Amino acid sequence: MTLSLRTSSLAVLAVVLACGETEEPAAPVEAATDAAAPAEVPAEEPAPPRDPFAAEGIEAARPGLRFGWPVESPHITSYFGWRTNPMTGVGTKLHRGLDLRGGIGDLILSIGPGVVQFAGQDLLLGNLVIVDHGLGVTSYYGHMHDILVHVGLPVDRGTALGLVGNTGRSEAPHLHLTVKIGALAVDPLWLIGAPLHGYPGLPALAEADTDVEY
Repeated sequence: MTLSLRTSSLAVLAVVLACGETEEPAAPVEAATDAAAPAEVPAEEPAPPRDPFAAEGIEAARPGLRFGWPVESPHITSYFGWRTNPMTGVGTKLHRGLDLRGGIGDLILSIGPGVVQFAGQDLLLGNLVIVDHGLGVTSYYGHMHDILVHVGLPVDRGTALGLVGNTGRSEAPHLHLTVKIGALAVDPLWLIGAPLHGYPGLPALAEADTDVEY
């Protein structure tokens, strides 16, 4: 009987030890599994799309800068380019803008959003307003009868800037519109309508006559 109890106790002890040995590796195995798991790699952000207008340096051609007409009923009387000198009738002069017929008092409108950079008198263009549209683009509105804005005023496309007049070097009431990209005068129709001149020729035209500013 004593042998039987002793044998039973040994058997129970063996079972306990056996169970203990099977449970001990549980934690180390779990730890080993965690250590072997690959670290999460953060996903790479996609590269921003290439901006062709900025890359090619043609911000002025961006669709957001398409402008409108500076008068309500456009009637062009003189285009951008070489023309007979209208003051003397002799020789040719480079006309750096558009002349649009109008009656004294007709509204002159900003061709696009921007800020008034200048509002005052000019020897050639009389009462003159200049609007800075950003990205190097400026527009000039000359021969005004009256100026309706002041320097620093934000304007939108279609904002009234002044009234058609006959001030400065002018023979009849009209609006003279010049558009510049940087220091270079370009054909305003490139921004407000269909171009009438080959663009590669414009810089040569503009550089050939430096005797006037506009």
